[in-house]
Amino acid sequence: MDVKEFLNKSYTAYHAVQYGAEMLEKAGFKKLDMKDVWRLEKNVGYYVIENGTSLFAFKAGENHVFNVVESHTDSPSLKVKGNKLIDSAEGKRLNVEKYGGLLLYSFLDAPLKVAGRLAYSDGGEVKTEVVESKYTVVIPSLAIHHNPDANTKLALSVQKDMLPLFGDAKDVYSTLTDKDVIDADLFVVPATSAFSGGVGDEFLCAPRLDNLLSVYSSLNAIINSTPKDIAVCCCFDNEEVGSETKQGAASNVLSTLLRKINRAFMKNDDDFTFATENGVLLSSDNAHAVHPSFPEKSDPSEKVYLNKGVVIKHHVNYSTDALSSAVVKTLLKNENIEVQDYYNNSDVRCGSTIGLVTSADLNMNACDVGIAQLAMHSGVETAGASDVEKMQKFMTAFMNAAFSKTENGVKIN
Repeated sequence: MDVKEFLNKSYTAYHAVQYGAEMLEKAGFKKLDMKDVWRLEKNVGYYVIENGTSLFAFKAGENHVFNVVESHTDSPSLKVKGNKLIDSAEGKRLNVEKYGGLLLYSFLDAPLKVAGRLAYSDGGEVKTEVVESKYTVVIPSLAIHHNPDANTKLALSVQKDMLPLFGDAKDVYSTLTDKDVIDADLFVVPATSAFSGGVGDEFLCAPRLDNLLSVYSSLNAIINSTPKDIAVCCCFDNEEVGSETKQGAASNVLSTLLRKINRAFMKNDDDFTFATENGVLLSSDNAHAVHPSFPEKSDPSEKVYLNKGVVIKHHVNYSTDALSSAVVKTLLKNENIEVQDYYNNSDVRCGSTIGLVTSADLNMNACDVGIAQLAMHSGVETAGASDVEKMQKFMTAFMNAAFSKTENGVKIN
């Protein structure tokens, strides 16, 4: 599956995990369940799904050391509130709330889908199903004639201005299935297909580049890896809303996964500590490129650009320190991959990632990396087309590397 197909199909975290699992299955990875006792073999790929929205894959080499790459499957969107519709002058409207820090105006007048998960009754069992609407909905903006200040002042109310025009329907669920739906986790998401931009197709434009580019790159990396250590790919849900869910990075799900791997290979607690102390963790999430219209939003001297390689992210909100950055730069140099350093403008708010959360829990050396992009959290985002391949190549090299902690640093083989 190429990157555009993955982006087009992955409307929600449920879809990203579903199609990510298909990629792993096609590559011969075997599905496991967290509640089972595991019997693992080295040089065999395995994967686990949690809540239908977080995906973990791993492959063990000879060394009992964890090389972890993490990303997130969710993106900012509008979350549907219940099954009831709201009356309007032009028929029914969907009742929604904001999920994550989306750029509201980018959802206006754009094609949107309703997608997510339904929970339904089937013979005494509650089952779930991943769905996406066959139909498209839209959120009409107010004409310039009625809002002459729209190009200079635009304040949008989610409850008033961001309710999609739904049409003639009695409720939401019946438009998606004939099943006896009890409840649902549904989202209104951009349905714009991924496309190439620029006269030389230099740019990749699509919804949800943040952070599906990292998910896609890490899945391809573990599929193509031949690790010496234990390569682990973690695609968490709910990063955009704080990660504090059972399937989020702030839960114990990663620690539980790594400890189950440890036990399956007949290792003890000291071996687990050895594996984390010697291991390295990559937190992959996209970075802000210099905006052509707003260069002043970037740091005055440390800037990153589209199509200029893997970005190492530096800030107190990130897990990167001098040692972890140097380790990553050494790997990139060995692979002849371009590298950029991102530093935030000191007067501009900086986001955060899951790197600090998981590295603190596991006590692992960690580095925040990403692909440079523009229009983060917009309905359509823009990245450098060549940077996806560079990230995949780097992540594969990371998963294939052998790390060991020394008295003064980290040895890389």
